[in-house]
Amino acid sequence: MAASAQPFYEPLSARDAWFLYAERAHTPLDLGTVYVFEGESQVPGGRGALGVEETIKERIHLVPRYRQRIHRVPLNLVHPVWVDDPHFDLGAHVRREVLAPPGDGATLRRLVMRILARPLDMRRPLWEMTVITGLRGGRVVIVNRAHHAMVDGVSSVDILTLLLDTTPEGFTPEPPAEEWKARAEPSNWQLIRPALWNFGPAAKAQRSRVPAIWNTRRLPWTGLANVGRKIVTPRPDLFFNRTIGPQRTGRGLKVPLAAFKALKERFGCTVNDAVLAVVSEGLHRWFKSRGETVPEKVRVFCPVSVRGDDSRGRGGNQISGMVLELPTGDLPIDERLRRIKVTTGDLKRTRQAIAADKLAGLADWAPPTLLVLAGRLMSNPQAGANINVTNIPGPQFPLYSGGAQLLEVWPFAPLYPSMGLGVAIVSYNGDAYFGLTADPGIVPDVEEFTRLLNEAAADCAALVTPG
Repeated sequence: MAASAQPFYEPLSARDAWFLYAERAHTPLDLGTVYVFEGESQVPGGRGALGVEETIKERIHLVPRYRQRIHRVPLNLVHPVWVDDPHFDLGAHVRREVLAPPGDGATLRRLVMRILARPLDMRRPLWEMTVITGLRGGRVVIVNRAHHAMVDGVSSVDILTLLLDTTPEGFTPEPPAEEWKARAEPSNWQLIRPALWNFGPAAKAQRSRVPAIWNTRRLPWTGLANVGRKIVTPRPDLFFNRTIGPQRTGRGLKVPLAAFKALKERFGCTVNDAVLAVVSEGLHRWFKSRGETVPEKVRVFCPVSVRGDDSRGRGGNQISGMVLELPTGDLPIDERLRRIKVTTGDLKRTRQAIAADKLAGLADWAPPTLLVLAGRLMSNPQAGANINVTNIPGPQFPLYSGGAQLLEVWPFAPLYPSMGLGVAIVSYNGDAYFGLTADPGIVPDVEEFTRLLNEAAADCAALVTPG
């Protein structure tokens, strides 16, 4: 395929690049989501979810990043850049698997976890889909993976709306004006040279942002202090905070979204507060059932989107986060929820997520080699959070692919070094889907945690059930 003469590249932001620097062989940092579709299209002659490769072929020009790969400069002298992949082959990114008999949920889980455990090929665009058939009932499963450097989990729904339709009929976009051709890739010297002299529009734009970010009248000083304190304060030492290996296991749990909304109305909290209360109660019961010392608090990192309306739908990471301490001691559920409401309210008032975003903005001026070292600090077992809990609000109406309805959405967040357990939640069409990812060598009983989480959700719902 002929390439254009003019070199093309798009630099990764420091925030995006950090996910590459932080990745290790045993901790691939890609986002995984399992989509379960009905087996047949609701439209006569529709291709159904089995035809997702054709759908991608029709729409891939709308998401150029899906045909771009990472180019890294030796010694990380500058941040990596996105370049067109001259060898792009859609067939290498859309794989197909057939479940072994009996095609039940346990067989599907084992296959999905094997898929999610293997790192993406860094020589290609950082995404792949695996279409799985052979499930009982004729349903079709698609395992979607995209690297965290490519999309942020809080807003990845914006990208997926290009592949999913709001009606069974769907749409066929206008084809591109001309056939796609990979543009020429820059040399390492072309990428390094501007950084050596710090000239050019990118450097000027970067310098002009300094006063805007560090305007002392606008800085959330209380939030910055809280973020700094959480970073330097050692976290509690829990059994799942150990060096993790390459294996993964996972479980899923579906809870009616109406239960969380009812808790919101009853206690004047947010849906996210209600979700965190269920996680907190589930952790308490799990520690107790294992005979572990039950900690009074567990430190949780919750990603938060700082994406404005003007950047909605764009790729790249625009996330920050809040570190909060869930009350996991011996408390009534309603008191647990009240304490979480107070904690998250305080974090919002001190603007901790915005403060963390300001600190992350410093990365735009940090040398890439410094960020590589920062990425390695993720494996420090004495700092940070015990567990990630990601809650993503999704569309509350049915979606379709090729005329086949999307029935279930199961999110699976990556595990970070020394975090052997992660929880991701996404709401879709009236239900909240919990996806639990674990290292089986550290957490062999994730199924028991899922069962207790289900009990906790039922007991939380009972707080607002009439009679």
